[in-house]
Parts: sequence; structure tokens; C-alpha cells
Amino acid sequence: MAITATTLSTAVAAGPAGTDYNINVASATGITAPNFTSGAGITYLFIDSELLLVMGVNGTIITVARGQGGSPVQPHVVGSQVQIGLAADFPPFGAFTSNELISGETESGIRWPAIFLQGTADAIPAGVAAFYVVKTGSADAMTLAAPTAAQEGNVIFVYSDTAFAHTITATSLFANGTALKTTATFPAFRGAGCILRVCNLVYHVMANASAGTVVFS
Repeated sequence: MAITATTLSTAVAAGPAGTDYNINVASATGITAPNFTSGAGITYLFIDSELLLVMGVNGTIITVARGQGGSPVQPHVVGSQVQIGLAADFPPFGAFTSNELISGETESGIRWPAIFLQGTADAIPAGVAAFYVVKTGSADAMTLAAPTAAQEGNVIFVYSDTAFAHTITATSLFANGTALKTTATFPAFRGAGCILRVCNLVYHVMANASAGTVVFS
């Protein structure tokens, strides 16, 4: 089964891993009610960085088991992309999110599903290494908490898909080759963004969009 996609119609709160939870999607096409006795119809959903097992289908209301394969249980905003597939369509979560490439892999072969940010004051979790895309229809004043030692090496992509001057605040945590900075200000263009990596409890700026540079201050 090829991976298909829909979106969330309502926000999803965080919940304990493995527990059942009802979510509302725009379309249930490709999502099937499972028969765990025969093994037929078992489908998975991938939202942001969380893998969910479909437990039941009632129209566009889908009952799921959260946090499969060790993936982080986290809240999801309205409009988040929902990928639909079989178990074979999703690699083991640990391999999918690994920050290292094993022998024979290339970066071009890695999929980076986007985590959509659509609020006006989104908090980016330092513990979830992912590709974040700002979809907010106004300036989003994002925050990024201080990383912990357990999050060392996490890589966080933050890019804008709207023409607004978004900001990220991480007090004295941005290392960009000068004294540690507090605020990253995006130019008001789609495609503006930066790549951050946790190193020695601060965020090293690994890359900045070649056009429309993010300014650190």
C-alpha cells in the first residue's frame, strides 16, 4: 500500500502512550477497521513525529493507540498532515528518527514529514527532532526551551510556508559564531528558515536559508 495523506479536522491533545484516543480527520479514505485475529485491515497513521495504530473507524472519527514503536506522544494542531499506510510503509521508528546514517544510506533517501505549526505562540519541543513548517497566517512568536543533556545531537529544522516575519525566542541559546543570541527573526517570505542542532546545551545554527536570511539578535 502506498502512503496516502489527509489532515486533522480538530486538534489532538497529548495522551499516555498505548492508550486509545479518538481523532477527527478530513477524510478516512485508506483508513480501515482492523481485524487483529486475521491480521486484515491493520493500518497506521503518522502525525508529526508520532506513529498511531488504528483501532477502529466510525466515519471520519478514528480510534487510535498512541505512541507506537516508541514514538513521542504529543499534541497535534488542526490541519496537521496525517500519513496513512501499512506497517511495512513505515520503517522502525528508531531507525526513522535516528540522527545517524548507517552504512549504505544517503540523506536523499530519508523522508522528512513536516510538523505543521499554525498558532501565534507555538512552543517547539527541544526533545522532538523534526522538520517544523510554520503555516500561521500571521506572525508566529515561537519559543524554544533550553535543551537537556538527553537531547544532545537533536536536529531541528524550522521553515516558513507563509510570508510573515515569524520569530523564535530561546534566551541566550543560539550559537551562530558570535555571542549567544536570544531571538531568531524570519524575513517575511516563504522558504525562510534555519537548521539548529543541540550541542553542549545550546542550539548551534547549522544552516540558514540562502535567500532571506534569518537574523539572530
